[in-house]
Amino acid sequence: MTTLKFHGYSDDTFGEYGVTNQDVDNCASQKPIQCVVNCEGKRMMVVGQYSAASRYNGCWLVGATKVEEEDELPDWPVRVCQPGDVPYSTCLEIDLPSDDFSLEWFKDDVVVEM
Repeated sequence: MTTLKFHGYSDDTFGEYGVTNQDVDNCASQKPIQCVVNCEGKRMMVVGQYSAASRYNGCWLVGATKVEEEDELPDWPVRVCQPGDVPYSTCLEIDLPSDDFSLEWFKDDVVVEM
């Protein structure tokens, strides 16, 4: 089993910091950053978006959904928690059934080459 941990840093970077340490910088645009997790033929999309609802600070919203309408949402265990070193972001943890997985990142609906 592999546990992926998704959360944001600062007001511009969102990534997976449990296994891959891959992240994407959206230059503080407040637009969502998306990551498609592929494992054993199943897919889940993780989305991170920084929101500055107040004028002085903001927080990262982290969520998950299906990738395509016809997809079935994987039954992978998912938890929302608070990362110890990042008070302004929730962390979405996903337990994958295998170490054989891939991540595909998107910014402004365009694939980000890693």
